[in-house]
Amino acid sequence: MSNNLNEHAYYNIIIEDMERHAKRELSKGARLLSVNIDIELLDDGSNKNLPNVKTNIEKKSRDTLFLKTILIKDKNTLVQATAIWSKDV
Repeated sequence: MSNNLNEHAYYNIIIEDMERHAKRELSKGARLLSVNIDIELLDDGSNKNLPNVKTNIEKKSRDTLFLKTILIKDKNTLVQATAIWSKDV
C-alpha cells in the first residue's frame, strides 16, 4: 500500500463494509483471507462527500464468502475490490 491517504481511506471503507456483510452472512464471525483492490480513479479530495459503497455477495458456501465492493463518487467508479472471507472457527 502506498503512502497516499486517499488509498488508506478507501481501504478502511472497503474492509469495514465487507466485514459487516461477512459477519451477517457467516454466523460464527468472519476473517479476511484475501483482498484485491483496484484503484481506478484517485479522488483529489476537493469534494468532501464520502463515496457510495456497494457490496455484493458474488458466491457463498457453507463457510466461505466471496464479496465484491465498488466505491462510487459523483457517478465515477473510484475503487473496485474483491475479497474472500471465511467463517471464524
